[in-house]
Amino acid sequence: MAVTRLVGECEKGTCATLYAIDGTGDLLVQGYDVRDAGRLVGVEIPAGESVVRIPAHIIERYAREHLA
Repeated sequence: MAVTRLVGECEKGTCATLYAIDGTGDLLVQGYDVRDAGRLVGVEIPAGESVVRIPAHIIERYAREHLA
């Protein structure tokens, strides 16, 4: 699976980052693990899925730069 870095918090891609899976239109999100159960109240996480936290400004920046 080839991916393209779209936007992130740092230039090296070792922090919260948004990627596109080439040729699919799908996205990958690299973010911070959410392990505090208090933050996940009311969120059902099925087997095989996880929740990560990313700063909102990453999505806002992507939208400004690529969807405007």
